[in-house]
Parts: sequence; structure tokens; C-alpha cells
Amino acid sequence: MTDPQNPYEAPSSDLVVDQDFVDGSLRDIPRKLAAGRGLAWIGEAWGYFKQSPLNWILMFLILVALMFLLSLIPFLGPLVTNLIMPALLAGFMLSCRDLDGGKKLTVERLFGAFSLPQRNRFFILGGLYIGATLGIVLLIMLIMLLGFGISGMQAGFGDAPAPEDFMGSGGPATLLAILIAMLLIIPVLMAFYFAPALILFHDLDVVSALKRSFTGCLRNILPFLLFGIAMFFLSILAMIPLMLGFLVLSPIAMITIYVAYREIFLEA
Repeated sequence: MTDPQNPYEAPSSDLVVDQDFVDGSLRDIPRKLAAGRGLAWIGEAWGYFKQSPLNWILMFLILVALMFLLSLIPFLGPLVTNLIMPALLAGFMLSCRDLDGGKKLTVERLFGAFSLPQRNRFFILGGLYIGATLGIVLLIMLIMLLGFGISGMQAGFGDAPAPEDFMGSGGPATLLAILIAMLLIIPVLMAFYFAPALILFHDLDVVSALKRSFTGCLRNILPFLLFGIAMFFLSILAMIPLMLGFLVLSPIAMITIYVAYREIFLEA
């Protein structure tokens, strides 16, 4: 037993998250679930939410306020937001873990990941997400510019195209750009979806976390499809009372990441 009065004793801390989580260690291969589990995630997330609804709502409001304040900073604001978002998501994961461990949920836990040894990896994760999305945007802009450039060259050899002729000139390039953007952003989201939780709870490096997250999502396309459909309709319902329903639905959406992570990646 350590002597609390010993001034030379190394300080103890609970900042390092145990790699072997409460009820299981990390699986070698992510589990493939039945399609219906995508709907079950929402119900299980509600179980976490109702344990401390006020604190969950306050955490979400703080997150929204922080994002709004950062958006007021020209150019740098959105970059900083994306840079720190993985750490903030990890804060939600820590909050869920606290409830699993029988601890009381506290609002300041939202920023708990900033004090962890893994914090630099969260920032790297955010930086990679910025790079990936910027790369997609630049590619889309290039496709559209090429499409409109060809359209402009064609117009130079005759009359300028009328607005109704747009779909026959630059329009296909726009549609192609939208399609490519959708095809590229989905795998990016799959790679980043579980990465904060995998870094947080299992101390993985960034690349390994991205690979495992992508594999976990890929093996569970059907559950995620049903989950997305359900969240779409719930979002419509959340808009009805002056969009106040998002005060509940948004924290639940964050919690579902944790619920799905446990079921897909942990040994039972």
C-alpha cells in the first residue's frame, strides 16, 4: 500500500486507458453482425442516454457552441474543428466507458481525451481527415473545371449554350463529380468512424486504427444501412418540435459509435 504522505512517490493517474476493456479484448478480425443489429444500436444507446440525459445534452450543446465559435475564425476555424474532433469524439467514448464502469457521467469528460497520452494520435487522425476531404474536394473541382472547360470550348465555336442546354454540356461533369464524391467519402468515413475508439481503448497507432475501422464497417454494411435508414427517419421526427429533438438524437448518435464498437471489435 502506498504512503499518501510520501513526497517522493511517483504521481499516480488514471489517464492511461486500459487496453483490455471492461468485458473483452480486441478481436483479431471484427465481428460480422446480423442486419438487425443496426437498429438495436439505437435502442442500446438510448439506455446509456437515459442514465444521465441532462449531462449528455449539456455535452452536446458545449460541442455545438465550440464548433460555432471556431467557425467564426476565418479559414483556420474549420481546420481546427476537424483537427480536434477525434479527441472530442473520444470524450464521448470515455463517458460511455464511465457509465459501464458504474461511474457518474460528468460534462468535463468531453475534454478528457486531451489529457491522455494518445492525444497526439487524435490530432494526427484529424489532420488526415482534413487531408482526405481536401483531396476529394480538389478532385471534384478539377472534374467540374474540365467539364465546364470543354463546354466553354464548344461554345467558342458557335453560339453560347442556352441554360436548358446545360445538362448537355457541363451538367454531366457536375453529376459525375457528385457521384465520385459520394463514392470516395463513404470509405473515408468508414475508416475514421471507429478510429478514435480503437486508439483510445486499445492504444493502436493511427494507421492500424483506420484499417480496423474500415474492415469493421465493411463487414457490417447491412447493419449500417439499416442504422442509417432508421436515423434518417428519426431525424425527420427530431425536426418537428422546433428541431429540439436533436438535443436527444445527436447524443444518441454519438453513443451508438461506442455501442457498435463494443459489439464489432471486442471479444465477448
